[in-house]
Amino acid sequence: MKPNERPWADHGNVSEDEIFLAVGKALSRWEMVEHAVAGLFTVVTVGNYHAPTNPMLRAYSAVVGSKNRIDMVRAALQSWLLVWPACPLASNATDALNRCGSWAGRRNDIAHGLVDILLDDSRWYLFPGLYAAKGRTLAANPVQGKPVLQRPDYRYNSEIIEAFSDEFLALFNHVNQTTSALGEWYRIASGSGKT
Repeated sequence: MKPNERPWADHGNVSEDEIFLAVGKALSRWEMVEHAVAGLFTVVTVGNYHAPTNPMLRAYSAVVGSKNRIDMVRAALQSWLLVWPACPLASNATDALNRCGSWAGRRNDIAHGLVDILLDDSRWYLFPGLYAAKGRTLAANPVQGKPVLQRPDYRYNSEIIEAFSDEFLALFNHVNQTTSALGEWYRIASGSGKT
């Protein structure tokens, strides 16, 4: 599964609870990703994963939205790499942040989706809300010439959401491994001796 793909479920769930359970699991796993990204921010701003400072925590938590926080960490990483240009893990950290940014859209689909039933098959799905600006394509109405909403851009069942959840968990592990390696490299390179 690719992060820019919005699958269209061929079949829905018999119970809405299956989707609600999958949504909760996926969002919890995304929150783990957010914590891992915060850990990376801590390493590049403070130099030690285990020593977040109050100002650093307040600055990080003041930024609203996953994409904005990822962009902030990316900017901090770029600045840090100006001081440590020989860091062999630069591309790993950049790749981890790029992957987070790519998957943030699917997290948003899940977080802002609406669980609803289709009358034609009596199955439950996660759709974009009817009034959601993102997730529904506008097209010209051939009769009146005014924009009308087309079919939703995605229709997820619990199986698709579970697959996203698994990707979020893998991403969490990737960011944590990258952060640990970067922190250890910095500890040795700086001669700080901090653990």
